Amino acid sequence: MLKLLVGIFGLLEALYPDRFMRVMTDLSYEYNGDAPTPKPWVVTAARIEGVVLLGVAIRAAIKADCAATSEEASTDAADSDDQGTDEADTGVDRI
Repeated sequence: MLKLLVGIFGLLEALYPDRFMRVMTDLSYEYNGDAPTPKPWVVTAARIEGVVLLGVAIRAAIKADCAATSEEASTDAADSDDQGTDEADTGVDRI
């Protein structure tokens, strides 16, 4: 769930950095009159931060999927090894 939240957060920040920063500023600060305007480099930094967050979320999701897939494969292999042998287990592994 956290990976999904970070991914959505990063996607929104990467696609709409101006609007995203305006909303976060409104939520974070109290001010009278016009909202403060960010310098141009801040918008670029916010976009880069969004891409990095999105990349981290995607990498974590892929890593979790690979771990689940390899765990299923090892479980399936262990099940097939147990079912395919009619010989008594001597405790010595064959090469």
